[in-house]
Parts: sequence; structure tokens; C-alpha cells
Amino acid sequence: MIRIVKRCAWLTALLMLAACGTERAELAPTFEQAAEEAAQTTVNFYLWGGDDGINRYLDEFVAPRLEAAYDIELNRVPMDTAEFVRQLSLDKRAERANGTIDLMWINGDNFRNAAEADLLREDILDAIPNAALLNETAQATDAGIPTEGLEVAWGNVQFVLHYDAEKVKNPPETFDQLRRWTEENPGRFTYPEVTDFTGNAFIRHLLYAEYGDAMRDMDTIPDEFWDELAAWSPNLWKRGETYPKSLAQLDQLYASGEVWMTMGFNERRAEAEVNASVFPDGTRALVLDHSIASTHFLAIPFNASNPNGAVVVIEELLSPEAQLMKQSDTYWGDGTSLDVEKLDHTDREAFLALDEGITYPDPIELAERQIADYGPDVIDLVREGWPRVAR
Repeated sequence: MIRIVKRCAWLTALLMLAACGTERAELAPTFEQAAEEAAQTTVNFYLWGGDDGINRYLDEFVAPRLEAAYDIELNRVPMDTAEFVRQLSLDKRAERANGTIDLMWINGDNFRNAAEADLLREDILDAIPNAALLNETAQATDAGIPTEGLEVAWGNVQFVLHYDAEKVKNPPETFDQLRRWTEENPGRFTYPEVTDFTGNAFIRHLLYAEYGDAMRDMDTIPDEFWDELAAWSPNLWKRGETYPKSLAQLDQLYASGEVWMTMGFNERRAEAEVNASVFPDGTRALVLDHSIASTHFLAIPFNASNPNGAVVVIEELLSPEAQLMKQSDTYWGDGTSLDVEKLDHTDREAFLALDEGITYPDPIELAERQIADYGPDVIDLVREGWPRVAR
């Protein structure tokens, strides 16, 4: 009987070790060896899945290229970023050496939280040859936080609004004018609640309009700001009694004509939606008095089971061909993270040829109104104060 109990205990321990993994999978010393190790494997790519164009770009363009060139299967796993960061935190606590996430899309406060908790694999840039093509400014910081080799820039965008020119004949030019426009057109504008990445960013634009760079040194958001925001609510969709939960919901309201404006980080994203007859034909870009620039990144978790496969996927995602297709209006329209001056003549000219589209903002105007984001601390302050508006 004692022998049976001991044997059961040994088998249980063995199964637990097998489930958790006893040794962390390591990166190969060269990219060529990483590609060899990754052949005939699956890479689990966790990312926000709320945009059909992004999903199709990965499924229809990137995945077939990875399979053809490297014999790698890309498994796209849609999940909110905060959720898979939380999953990694649980892995860390449980000392799980081999997790289920191989690659993830991340930036801003989620990156800060993951970096502070040591959830990301270090020094991945040297393993990726195409990282040499990156725009060094875009790669250096994430919402003001040094990236320090923990993540790799995937795209670089700015915040713009889009509106239906058939319905909005005299669009506002500033955030203050936008408020007055909603008084004249009640119910035709809203924004996502601030738990959503885009909704939070919209509030940060309003903060910049009110306080400018001084907000960077402020520990709290003044009560007057929240009072004014709450007073604005009755002019919004549903009288501000409810807000879209996500950008995807706001886009649906815009596509159906229920509201006349939408917004987002990506000045080119509306072109594909118009071409697909999702957004109205009259959709045009609207750049108000300032526009936050944002870079988004790719990272490999500390306990990725297939880190070599993740490195190969990042290499492909940073290739000029994949970045060019990402920036075109075929799927996504996301700005490149590459420095086009580092590309050969043919690739450079191909990128420059993309700068035309009926829904694109004026690039000079966009550049002139670009501002740096406040950073994760202000993102947190916006979330904390939001209950004063959404009651």
C-alpha cells in the first residue's frame, strides 16, 4: 500500500513537471539556426482581434508566406492585451517555464506592466536581421518608456478622426469646435469608453487641448475637467448614457450612419473600409489641433515555448514586403515601423507611392500637429476618473 501511494505521488509530480515545463526554451544563436529549429512548428500569436482588416492581413497574407518560406504555421489567437498579460503574470507566479503564448502584440501601459513584472524575453533585437531596418526613433521608446530590447516596433501611426463629408458639411477644426459641433448635431458623435485603447486616447487629446504639456507634470486630473466632460455627455449618442465598449462598436455605429464620425490610431485605416463598402463613400480624414503619435510593438514572453518560431515570424513581419502590404489599403493601412531611407531604391519608391488615398489626411498637416503621448501614468488617471462621466 505504501509503495502504491509513493508511486502515485511520483507519477503526479512527474505529470505536474511535464505540464509546467522544467526548462525554458532558449533562442538559437543565429537566425538561420532559429529558422531551422522552427520548421514544422506552430507559433501562437496573441493579439487584439477586433479589426477584420488586421485579421485578414495575418491570415491571408502573412500566414501563407510563413508556411511557404519557413514551414511555420501561424496560429492567431484573438484576445484583449490586458488579458494575455494577466495570463503571463499567472504563469510567472506558478513558475511555468513553457507557456502557451509565443508572440504578442503590445504597447503603452500593457508594455509597462509586462516589463515591470519581468514577463518579456530580453535582447531579442539581435536575433532579428530585419531589425536593422527599423526607424530608430520609433524603436527607442513606447509611450515614453525605453524599450530596452524587450519589444520590436511593428507599426507607427497617428490619431485621426474620420467623418462622412456627405453629412458633415463644415467639419470642426479643433477639439473645442468639435464640442460646439455636437451641440448643433446632438446624438451624432460619441467615443469609446476609456477602458478601450482608442477611447482613452481621445480623452488624452482633450487633456492636451486643456492643459498641454503641463499635464505631464500633474499627479491628478483636475475636477473641472471631469465636470466639463460630464456636461458634454447629453449632446452625445444616447445622450451619453452609454458609450461604445470598443472601437469596433464605434465603427459599426459609423458604418450604419447612426453617428457621423469615428476615430482611431491609424491615419490610413479608413481607405480599406471604404473600398469594401463598409464605411460611407464620403469618408474623409479629420485632423484637429493635435494628434498623438503611437508606435505599436511585438514581444516574446519570458516563457514562450517556441521563441525561435516567434523570431522568424517577427523577421517576416518586418520584411519590406510585409510592411508594404500592411501599409497599403488592401487590408490594414498601418504605417511602417521601418526607416524608408534604409531600404533599397525599389522598396523606398514603393512606400512613397502609397501616400495617396481619398481618406488619407494631408501628410504635412499631420506631421505639423503630431505630439508625443503622455504615457501610462496618465492612461491610468483617465481610467480612475472615468466613473465621474459614465455613471
